[in-house]
Amino acid sequence: MVKLKVQKKGAKGSAGKKGAKGSASGSKKRGAEEAFLKDDRDEFFLGSDAERDSGHESEEEAPETAEEKRLRLAKAYLQQLRDAEEEEFVGVGPAAESDEEEEGAEGGREARTHGAVSEHLRKQAMEAMGYLQRKIADKVVVPELRPVSKAGQASTSGRFMRCHRSSVTALALTADDATAFSVSKDGAIFQTDIETGTRTRFATGSHSMGKIEETGTTADWIKKAPKRLGGKSLLAAAVSDDGRYLAVGGGDRKVHVYDARTREYIQGFPGHKDIIAGLAFRDTSHELFSASFDRTVKIWSLDDKAYVDTLFGHQSEVLAVDLLRQERAVTSGHDHTCRVWKVPEESQLIYRAHGMAIDCCRYITGTEWLTGSSDGALAVWSQLKKKPVSVIRNAHHYPGPGEEGGALGAGSVGGDAAAWVGAVAVCKGSDFVASGAADGVVRLWAVREGRTGGARNLEALGGVPVRGFVNALQLARSGRFVLAGVGQEPRLGRWGRDPVARNGLMLHTLKVQD
Repeated sequence: MVKLKVQKKGAKGSAGKKGAKGSASGSKKRGAEEAFLKDDRDEFFLGSDAERDSGHESEEEAPETAEEKRLRLAKAYLQQLRDAEEEEFVGVGPAAESDEEEEGAEGGREARTHGAVSEHLRKQAMEAMGYLQRKIADKVVVPELRPVSKAGQASTSGRFMRCHRSSVTALALTADDATAFSVSKDGAIFQTDIETGTRTRFATGSHSMGKIEETGTTADWIKKAPKRLGGKSLLAAAVSDDGRYLAVGGGDRKVHVYDARTREYIQGFPGHKDIIAGLAFRDTSHELFSASFDRTVKIWSLDDKAYVDTLFGHQSEVLAVDLLRQERAVTSGHDHTCRVWKVPEESQLIYRAHGMAIDCCRYITGTEWLTGSSDGALAVWSQLKKKPVSVIRNAHHYPGPGEEGGALGAGSVGGDAAAWVGAVAVCKGSDFVASGAADGVVRLWAVREGRTGGARNLEALGGVPVRGFVNALQLARSGRFVLAGVGQEPRLGRWGRDPVARNGLMLHTLKVQD
């Protein structure tokens, strides 16, 4: 019995030793497991949310390429268009009574949204290329001209902004219709806020405008025309589509470029051998075209600040130039021709005019344009025809004593110079155009289409009173106002004078019905 107890005691002691060892090893195992679980909290498995978040952070840290940025912006723009279209369809149509009808209505709404977005993008692309016309001419409400004096002059409603001491010769309007830039014969450049009428003058003393160096021409044996303008006179102005650059030119034969936002002078481009009469930027680019009395058209790149090319062809002074998005410029000149320049193809199309010199031209669409001549004719041209599609003779004929018909204006300067069409304007991407002379009325017109499409003729809508020589004209892209640059003298000379007129800008607000 004693031995048995001793054996049990020994067994119990050995078992206790083993239990102590087991508890120690168990605690070690539990500590290792807790440490493993603690480390496991900081790790993640492939495809988990933590892995996706970490990958997102690494993507943000990685630099975004230009292609990825374009793709991201395009997706965001498409989503914005979808959201706008879906808001219009919310609440449209009867309520769905069952799940099937609800699914069908949802599918129909998605189809309509997709179709509306596609149509919106198609119209935007066609409008940017100049092939789409917005029908707004019939929506414009033209105010009536009411005579208020014995002389038959109409009420000069509108807002006159006096800023120039000499006759205004050119206007440029920004793409958002918020700011206008004007130049005059005295070399002044003004920036005008359309809404408030605030006018700010550019500092033109930082460059040598007015000094002309006598240089030879390509045909020195030709008798030079007498000087009609001084070196300080400015005859042309153009602003880039993004509102960054303002280009002006005139009697000093240089193209002067300013920063339109800060009004700081950037650079002057010499190269023309005579007066610069026309300037135009290509849409969505900083490519500048200049037309000159030296019978050439030059191309400049403002991104590179360099000369690009010269276009030869006109046989007399080039008076105007215009272009849209394509590299196809239209010019008009004193040689009685219009020319369409296909710059990439290095070719030109010649269109003979109906009469005298063509003083101004402006694109209606990518293949059609409007011109005004010194014989008082207003014409519509098509690239597919050598002759004008439509010609309106004496478009600005002012009715004399005893004559009936015609719009009463703010007073005419009289004489043959009163009917000379000195400026035309086109509401970009629409069928709404305007023309100006010295008969006291800025005429508004609608471009009517033919049966097979394309411009057919012009239909008179009415006019707004403007006293003096209308040397420059701009229509807002929305069609809600017409801005005229007027003066006591014509743009290119002094063969007429209206002492009653004032030099400055005349703004007329138009109402466009929805």
